[in-house]
Amino acid sequence: MAHFSILDEPWIPVLKADGTQAEVSLRDTLLRPTLYRRIDAGHPLHTAALYRLHLAILHRALAGPADAKGAAEWYLHGFPADRVEAYLSRYAGRFDLFGPQPFMQMAGLNPAEVGENFRSHWTRLSTEEGSPNTTALFNVEARPGGDRSDTLTPAQAARQLLAHQSFALGGLIKRFTTSARAAPVATAALFLAEGSDLQQTLALNLTPYTPSMQAKDLPVWEQPPLSVADIQRIYAGKEPLARPAEGYASRYGWPSRSVLLLPEETPEGVRVRSIGFGAGVPLAGAGEGSGSNTDPMVTLRPSRDDKSEPYPYKLSRDRLLWRDLTALLPDPAAAVTEGKKGKVKTKPGRAPEVLLHAAEVMELAHAQAQLSLSGRPSQDEAEDWDAPLPDAHARHPVIPVQVFGQLTDQGKAFAMRQESYTLPQAFIENPDKFRNYVRQSLDDATTVGEALRRSVFVMAQELLSKGGDRSPDRADITKLADQIPATPTYWQSLETPFRAYLLELDRDPVQATRRWHAALRRSALRGWNVAEEAAGLNAAGLRAVQKSQGLLLKALGTLLGEEGGQSDPN
Repeated sequence: MAHFSILDEPWIPVLKADGTQAEVSLRDTLLRPTLYRRIDAGHPLHTAALYRLHLAILHRALAGPADAKGAAEWYLHGFPADRVEAYLSRYAGRFDLFGPQPFMQMAGLNPAEVGENFRSHWTRLSTEEGSPNTTALFNVEARPGGDRSDTLTPAQAARQLLAHQSFALGGLIKRFTTSARAAPVATAALFLAEGSDLQQTLALNLTPYTPSMQAKDLPVWEQPPLSVADIQRIYAGKEPLARPAEGYASRYGWPSRSVLLLPEETPEGVRVRSIGFGAGVPLAGAGEGSGSNTDPMVTLRPSRDDKSEPYPYKLSRDRLLWRDLTALLPDPAAAVTEGKKGKVKTKPGRAPEVLLHAAEVMELAHAQAQLSLSGRPSQDEAEDWDAPLPDAHARHPVIPVQVFGQLTDQGKAFAMRQESYTLPQAFIENPDKFRNYVRQSLDDATTVGEALRRSVFVMAQELLSKGGDRSPDRADITKLADQIPATPTYWQSLETPFRAYLLELDRDPVQATRRWHAALRRSALRGWNVAEEAAGLNAAGLRAVQKSQGLLLKALGTLLGEEGGQSDPN
């Protein structure tokens, strides 16, 4: 019988402390996390799913942390290895990929026994290589020469399985039920705070785990194995019998699909070509959770009206996260609405709990680390001492943030993305003040961007009117304006200046704002140059430019005119 223990076999891609890449076992990453900088699968969904597995195991093994203070102790001094080892030994049999109780699978879902209609190729688990929820851009079979004759190594199969359970999209499945629900975080953006090594990263993201949650929050490897009969009972009635996630650990490893990997012995070793596949356990309630039991890696945006609930932030096709960075810290005041009879209703958004927790952990750890330091650094150490680093021992610590997610449209995945941002010490020390700075800077960028867009629209109108000889249709004006990439040019050139702005907030917020405004002016004029080129150098083009540039120049003048009186937005 094939055997592959994910506790002891190498399958987790990591970046080691020396900068080299390797695949190591789960036991290695959990018991010796300081040897590795980070988990790095080279695939956003796989990386995110692997982090969630680590967090689920540590929550259960350590029954905590009780609070940020406990997490700060782990951040500085490491996890209790004996407790982690004892937990892994207790459930070792449930971490075998092909054993009698296979990891994250259903042992009884062998197509030879339950019906060949349950058999699928392994690509059913892959977002980009053959899932029914994959667009033709990614789908292997939709491309010339595409086929399903390839196989996976056990390590590859383990990563595909884990990611699919977290990110499977809903839709037709016709196995146990007609249509299966999406996995809990299928379309949500997931946030992760990073430290200087894997130990710090895990400690930063281990949010408080209460005793009441611990008592009921059993991940699948602590529960009796699911059977085919169990899933059939779930879907026997008109509505599926959904189950709630009782806490973080069960939410991080939810069995969204019933899967059985079918190993084959080949000259190259054990490989996986086929799988048993069907609907899994539907999650009760919203995928991101509610109340005190929400997914800590998800941010909720404030509801748009008093009837709607806050909704998860999703990565966008048209804009990178930095333009929505206030999603990290939703402003509760923005969600206060006036209800009937003057009653105030509040439906605030919620920042990713992992980031708020990470800021608190970093602040506590930084205070302890600074107490242990004496004297000034040597000349050789001075540069590192003053540099902002993702380590509480640094004089100016920062928190790098990784953002993971897949981009979908009408139930189809067309891209996946991983973005990285560095939140400065200002975020750690005063999240509210940091939010105000970021909100003002993005408001300024939006004001200039809107002025540029309107100027391009007026220019398109002038071009089509041919000097006032005709009245063009608004749809034609919009179509022409959309073909001029002035606004995309503006936004695309602002990402790097915005990152610089964030880091400079620690040193001099006023100077950081001045430089940001200068970047807005440069980027706006760069975008306007694109519009001028599109208009042409003939008389009609020059006339259109002359009549339309006033809106942009006025916005820039207003922005720069405020520089002399620039003050702290708080």
